[in-house]
Amino acid sequence: MKTTVLGCLPYLNVRPLIRSIERRPPEGYELVYDTPSGLAVRLREGSCDIAAVSSFEALANPELEIIPGFAIASDGPVTSVLLFSQRPFSSVRRVALDTSSLSGAALTRIVLADQFGTTPEFVRLEPYPADMLSQADACLLIGNNAMLHAPQVPHVLDLGEAWKKLTALPFVFGVWAARRGRTDERDLFILQQARRAGMRDLETIAREEAINLGLPPALILRYLAEIMVYDMGERELAGLREFLRRSREHGLLDSSAEVRLWQASEAHPSSR
Repeated sequence: MKTTVLGCLPYLNVRPLIRSIERRPPEGYELVYDTPSGLAVRLREGSCDIAAVSSFEALANPELEIIPGFAIASDGPVTSVLLFSQRPFSSVRRVALDTSSLSGAALTRIVLADQFGTTPEFVRLEPYPADMLSQADACLLIGNNAMLHAPQVPHVLDLGEAWKKLTALPFVFGVWAARRGRTDERDLFILQQARRAGMRDLETIAREEAINLGLPPALILRYLAEIMVYDMGERELAGLREFLRRSREHGLLDSSAEVRLWQASEAHPSSR
């Protein structure tokens, strides 16, 4: 039986998608954990078959196909992808981007240019807020770091909210994506079942993660149940396509980037 390596993010926002797989790994599956940028490297190198990967990487990498129906998105404020600044955003001169981030980093560039009319210098640094802000006017933090280690600064921008203001659309931060020819209907079924189980168990997940993160269960439950969007509907797909358009416009993606959706009819025969 072929082993499928499934890449998972170590963040709260993906817990409903992977918890049941972690608890009872399907036969033939191996789980690995990494940051969005780390999973992107694993997919490029071929050491990972399917991953909850940055939407930016899924658009940029021609070897990846987005598994349809799934999203890690928000339709407005996301509360876990935040830009912290010591200066008004229109006068920011240097921004430290979390090295873990791909979609958030691209979104930061787009929002600062399109909403605030500024194109500062960008540097990529490890996600330690004090160090980042000692070297830049502003810093981008994502995931648990944004929620747990927020620096005390006068200006905070929620990038999900900023995108909604710019476009009136949701922003898709991540997707399930697979290397071309490395997924099949069984994978789709397993991921669908895992999401259904996760959405049924949100209260349990909130209690578990409250212990792990030291946050109130009610706050976590609201985040997972009301803020995060896990379905890729028409509006989410439109948001993804608008992200592609603006990324091309700003020179972040080239003309070869596209929304490539996996289709079961084109899947390679499975050896499993």
